[in-house]
Amino acid sequence: MATYETAEDKYITINGIKHAYRLFGQTSGTPLFLHVHFRGNMDWWDPIFINRLAAKRPILLVDNTGVGRSEGEVGTSFVAWAQTIIDVAAALHIPKLDVLGFSMGGFAAQRIALQAPELVRRLIVAGAGPSAGEGVVGGDPKYFAEVAGATTLEDANTGLMHTFFSPSAKKQTKAAEWIKRMSSARKDRAPLLHEQGTQRQVAAVQRWFSGDFRDEGSFDMLDRITVPTLVANGSNDLLVPTENSIALWKRLTNCDASLHLYPDSGHGFLDEYNVHFSQLVNDFLDE
Repeated sequence: MATYETAEDKYITINGIKHAYRLFGQTSGTPLFLHVHFRGNMDWWDPIFINRLAAKRPILLVDNTGVGRSEGEVGTSFVAWAQTIIDVAAALHIPKLDVLGFSMGGFAAQRIALQAPELVRRLIVAGAGPSAGEGVVGGDPKYFAEVAGATTLEDANTGLMHTFFSPSAKKQTKAAEWIKRMSSARKDRAPLLHEQGTQRQVAAVQRWFSGDFRDEGSFDMLDRITVPTLVANGSNDLLVPTENSIALWKRLTNCDASLHLYPDSGHGFLDEYNVHFSQLVNDFLDE
């Protein structure tokens, strides 16, 4: 069985643009697609977390348009991001997906469920909230600026440690261990997203939280999601305030929705609690 470390890079052309993907883990069952965070790509996952999932089910990772090893220009709306994944699933002849979106990937995951309800079997939204609406709050922009402004991989890693984990020495030690695991899991990692691509991702975030594009968001449409949904976050998320995860959960009124918050943790709870969260995800998907 291929693992996160050994999974082969494959390519598929969507609308004339070559996209990179990896399909590994178990060979039967509903594949679990995972959408990564801001500026991330397929090489930016915690191998402990991914491999515990891959031991139970097929795993699908995709570099969205303009990210990592995929060609093209980064989309400036999560509608476009979601459609790429929907098209990849169709091209790979995958009739059903479980979908896990983390951080900015969680915004795209909501759109996948809204745009292709027949595709999604179960939905997991980690470290993310709905688009603009009542109860949705903004975090301190200095944290987002730190990860958006990184120009080197070293700066990016430092920013992730500061914004994903609590500031105590104990937690920052855990953050450093996570960075080491992630950085050493695969050879020839794809580079950090370049400045132009980063600005286009920032534009997608601004569009998501703009009242002028509510039809491209999720807040007013969350009652259309009917599949079982798990919402998870840390108790003190600096990048996507934990209040937004709670607001999302409360808006999911037409599905079996559950909420799990991890104590004394932030945006990177899935890396800090990688064993527990992978078990939670596996149990949720196996229900």
